[in-house]
Amino acid sequence: MKKNTIVHFVGFVTALEPDEFAPNWERYAKQFMNKKKGSGFQQHITSRKNKLNYLSQHEWDDPGSNFTFMSGRKSEHFPEHNVRVTQLGGYLLLDSPKAGQAREGDIKLIAFIGHEETDTSFYLQLPYHSLRINQAYYESCLYGYILEFFVTDNQADELLQQLRERPGVETGIYRECVLSPV
Repeated sequence: MKKNTIVHFVGFVTALEPDEFAPNWERYAKQFMNKKKGSGFQQHITSRKNKLNYLSQHEWDDPGSNFTFMSGRKSEHFPEHNVRVTQLGGYLLLDSPKAGQAREGDIKLIAFIGHEETDTSFYLQLPYHSLRINQAYYESCLYGYILEFFVTDNQADELLQQLRERPGVETGIYRECVLSPV
C-alpha cells in the first residue's frame, strides 16, 4: 500500500444473484479496473437486511484522481438490469495496529460508520485479527469511516452483535465474488 491510497466504494442494491450480477457489473467497471491494484466486488451474505447487496472497491494511488463509476450515464442506476447504484465515496486507507489482509477461512465483516463518529478507539479493541480503516477523504462521502474487519467464523457473530449495538453503525458480512480476468 502506498501512502496516499484512496479506496472508492460503490454500493449496489439489486435482487440479482451473483452469477447474474457479475457480468453486468464487469461491463460497467472494466474501465475503472486497476490491474496493478485490482478491483473487485463482494456480496452481502448476512441474514439481516443491509441496504447494499453488493459492494465494489477500487484502489487508486493518486488522491487527485477523479473517480466516476457512472461516467457517461445520465442515471445512477442500471434500470435495464434492475440495479441501483450508490456512490459511497473515496476513502483514505489508514494504517492501523493490525492492518492486513484476510487469512484463509476468514470472514470479512464491513462496518459503515456515520460521520458523527470521530473516535475509532472503540473499534480497535473489538475481537478481530486484521483491520483496514478507510476514512472519508472527500466531503461528499456517505460515511465517515468504512472499516473492514477480518475475523474467524467464531469471532464473526460476537463482532457483528457488538457493532449492531453501536449507534450510527451499519454492518454486513461480505464475501468476495469471483470475476473473469480483465
